[in-house]
Amino acid sequence: MHEAYEQMRKSLLQWVEIPDDAWSMMRQIFHVKKIPRQGFLKQPGDTRTVTVFVCSGLLRYFSGQSDQMQVNKLFLTEGMFLSPASGCSISSGSDCGIQALEPTVALVADTDAYNALFEQHPIFDRLGRKLSTYWLEQNRTLTFQKLNATERYKQLIRQNSDLVQRVPQVHIASYLGITEVSLSRIRRQLAQQARNRRWA
Repeated sequence: MHEAYEQMRKSLLQWVEIPDDAWSMMRQIFHVKKIPRQGFLKQPGDTRTVTVFVCSGLLRYFSGQSDQMQVNKLFLTEGMFLSPASGCSISSGSDCGIQALEPTVALVADTDAYNALFEQHPIFDRLGRKLSTYWLEQNRTLTFQKLNATERYKQLIRQNSDLVQRVPQVHIASYLGITEVSLSRIRRQLAQQARNRRWA
């Protein structure tokens, strides 16, 4: 699984270039984890915290322990690197879970071990600040509060149209804060509008 580590290192280049000595420290704490479809990286009720890099596949981060009460907060696709230090504490909270929606390969580290890197090399503090800024800019909460359901769905399509094809409708609806029925209606309306424009 040497390729998985190289993939993570290349992905992190968009924020910082990690020198060899720091990379050796980082590599030691990450381990390859294969998660089958519908398998869990973190079950609700599990109090441990993890830092995750997605090599391939698709994960969902959600809150709530029963199926009826679960709310999807985030979808993690290839190349995404998340930790509490990134400004998005995906692994905190005993009612939070991380589940694979596709067969997934991820690099996973204990968050305490990851946070300890900040005391060992200055590059990790820089990485943490870069990630924090990035996820602050990506934070959907305030934006979504100002949009109606149709606008939220259209924004999701603009930002990641591939995600709409890969994620089951029930999870998309939960992420948008609407019911499956409402999502189906929105999709029909948008499809009809697209047909009308073609024939106009």
